Amino acid sequence: MRAPHFLRLAEIDERRFINACRHGMVHLTWGRITIRFSRDEFRRLAGLLARSADALPPSSTRDGRMQVTCTSDKDCALQLGSLRMALSPKEFHAFGRAMQKAVEQLDKILDAGMWNEKEPEDAPPTILEHFRRHRFSEN
Repeated sequence: MRAPHFLRLAEIDERRFINACRHGMVHLTWGRITIRFSRDEFRRLAGLLARSADALPPSSTRDGRMQVTCTSDKDCALQLGSLRMALSPKEFHAFGRAMQKAVEQLDKILDAGMWNEKEPEDAPPTILEHFRRHRFSEN
């Protein structure tokens, strides 16, 4: 049996979740945006969030072009390059928990070797292609 191309790693709700794909990318969906990370970048972001969750506001924690700034008990911001996400403390902590769960799930998936099999180059035929090859009648 072939492993699915996408797997859900963690979910806060139906609009905020984290998926991984067999091509080595992790997809963070937050509302209407989806940000793709390599697995290593994703692990770095999860570590950054874990470190910043331990700091009392006001605080700023940075890892390269990723930064978390909490200015008060009411305001946190996640800066990913030129993208800035404003988060309430409640959202920030839910996001941090989801990230840690996602890292754990990703490790389980990779340890299980689910995506070690090479994906076939050709997609399986669609139902229409099947009908094109097998006519119902010669008329």
